[in-house]
Amino acid sequence: MNMKHPKQLLAVLLMAAACTMQAQRSEALLEKNWKFSKGDFKEASQPEFNDTKWESVVIPHDWAIFGPFDMNNDLQNVAVTQNFEKKASLKTGRTGGLPYVGTGWYRTSFDAPADKEVTLLFDGAMSEARVYINGKEACFWPFGYNSFHCNVTSLLNKDGKNNTLAV
Repeated sequence: MNMKHPKQLLAVLLMAAACTMQAQRSEALLEKNWKFSKGDFKEASQPEFNDTKWESVVIPHDWAIFGPFDMNNDLQNVAVTQNFEKKASLKTGRTGGLPYVGTGWYRTSFDAPADKEVTLLFDGAMSEARVYINGKEACFWPFGYNSFHCNVTSLLNKDGKNNTLAV
């Protein structure tokens, strides 16, 4: 066999081998089979918590927009200095008339391979989001409506059981 360019062939073979050796990444969407309820439930992060009477929702979901909107929600008497206002006037507050200010819980369950690293990617959650896996807090995100991620590998069930995700 006559090889005119052995170095180039070797380089191509090495590059091909390197591409196949890269870590394989798999993704799973957790958009279905969620339960939701308004209110602060002390044990909602725990796997054994009974959420069967909660509303079934698909993510993304924004519980604050289901109305009814009311201009009297969160009214504030303020002067907006950025608008060069000198005198306070009545304005809708931080919620813009949204009907509910408070705490809400989302729950679902998922399977995860025991031998893989698992990071949850959130497209967004309103402020003060606490993420729990199997009853243990995995991360806290104080900001609203922006994406964040949370490595939950150390909190996953290694025995083949479902994992409970509560936010």
